[in-house]
Amino acid sequence: MIRQRCAIYTRKSTEEGLEQSFNSLDAQREACAAYILSQKHEGWAELSERYDDGGFSGGTMDRPGLQQLLEDVRAGRIDVIVVYKVDRLTRALSDFAKMVDVFDGAGVSFVSVTQAFNTTSSMGRLTLNVLLSFAQFEREVTAERIRDKVAASKRKGMWMGGAIPLGYDVVDKALVVNSIEAEAIRTIFVEYLALGSARQLSERLDVLGIVSKHRTDRHGRVSGGTSFSRGALYNILRNPIYIGKTRHKEELHEGLHEAIIDVGTWKRVQTQLADHGGKTIRSTRRPAKRLLNGVLFDSKGRAMRTTYASKSIRADGTIRTKRYWYYTSSLSGSEDKSEIERLPADEIERVVLKALNERLADTRWLADQINGQARETTAVGNLRTIEQRVLENGMTTGDAQSQDFLSLIDRIDAHRDRLVISVNLAELAEPDATHPPIPAIFEILFQKRQNGCAKPIVIAAEHAPQQDPDLIALVADARRWAGELLEERASSIQQITDREGLRSGSVSRILPLAWLAPDISTAILEGRQPSHITAKKLRALPELPLDWAEQHRVLGFAQP
Repeated sequence: MIRQRCAIYTRKSTEEGLEQSFNSLDAQREACAAYILSQKHEGWAELSERYDDGGFSGGTMDRPGLQQLLEDVRAGRIDVIVVYKVDRLTRALSDFAKMVDVFDGAGVSFVSVTQAFNTTSSMGRLTLNVLLSFAQFEREVTAERIRDKVAASKRKGMWMGGAIPLGYDVVDKALVVNSIEAEAIRTIFVEYLALGSARQLSERLDVLGIVSKHRTDRHGRVSGGTSFSRGALYNILRNPIYIGKTRHKEELHEGLHEAIIDVGTWKRVQTQLADHGGKTIRSTRRPAKRLLNGVLFDSKGRAMRTTYASKSIRADGTIRTKRYWYYTSSLSGSEDKSEIERLPADEIERVVLKALNERLADTRWLADQINGQARETTAVGNLRTIEQRVLENGMTTGDAQSQDFLSLIDRIDAHRDRLVISVNLAELAEPDATHPPIPAIFEILFQKRQNGCAKPIVIAAEHAPQQDPDLIALVADARRWAGELLEERASSIQQITDREGLRSGSVSRILPLAWLAPDISTAILEGRQPSHITAKKLRALPELPLDWAEQHRVLGFAQP
């Protein structure tokens, strides 16, 4: 009998009740341990290591217990993973697909105590996919309910949690004035009116010894107590919470807390901010002739600088010089010039601006990145103006609008076939957001073409995802029919064929699509399938392999 090393994973979304001597995590572990004991005749044995995540959402993989579990799986220390319910492991279908790949690569089985299946069979995978689809739907509906509740509460002037603003403490879930910090806030507003500059204000506060709020997170980590950055000062100066109001998106509502700043002072500060720009501009940025100076790096991590080539052009009987601008790698003294990477400035700027505008227009993506509601800012509005100007003139200067753009971009890495863009969304978050947004990263796939050595290089972004309704309906039909057969709601394939009015053999050819690999199903749902994958091609497929790796090869999908 081969010994099967069994790891128990437990999770609870909130910290409520975890301080009790016997909590939800203990109950889950007890049920899993009993199940393992019942399989003792199969050689199952419980490992002593604990993989627990208390107070972590199932919508993310960023959980210490889960990460340790996956690390031990890769190291070959586990044979079977046991959970109380599948949604304890994850509530996201895409995350589950990644985990299953790790489990399969290490030869690890996955078992749910209350749902009696494992991933060693294709039927088990199908059942898991269906359950996780419902778990993900439940999470999204819950998120919508929470957003609606937050909006209603803010309209009533209630403080809805998050990072406690400087000047206030929290008592019984409500903001109360901290007299010492409130005096610091009044000083910040008065000094800004006197100085008119966030940079000088930051220096003045250093002299006065006024620092940011000391904070201690739920894990006991201490932060704050440091000098104010210009971005932090702008957030304070713009925050209507200091005049006793709460903000939801762009609407202000009367708050239930006491104001620290009078309305007159507030209005004078807002006027001065508008007159002086009040933008989040990084001290490391300098006005540049090209938009991406200082943020664009080549595939080897080297900064790219602007250069140009000149060409004489005869037009209307006169000769004029035309400049072609490029971003090129900055080489050290020991590097060969043949290693220089070059990108056409006009083309790469257009691709970046178009992609960034599309991302910021995607409200769901934006809300996920900043952990809440996004707000419209001058930086976002100016992006559209910058894009139009680049399209018309191909050049940008170091003006305020360009600096707005640079305040959003942290870094762009140009690889052979894609751009990896890191954006700073702090200015788009509500001032009292639950967690300060971390830099968000996304990719742009592109092609670089050059027809002949003398022709300019052209950068073209690959087509955006395009959903195929016929293809999605085909996969949905396959899953629906498989569910009917498994649950005996349909007695045979012929019964489904007759009911749907299809030709003989149609259901048999479509039914295997219910066993598509999760990442392939997700790609089809999101419109990211290769261009050659159509409903017609899948209907005509002679046979679909059950092995996921073989499916990727046959259908032409890249391996995840």
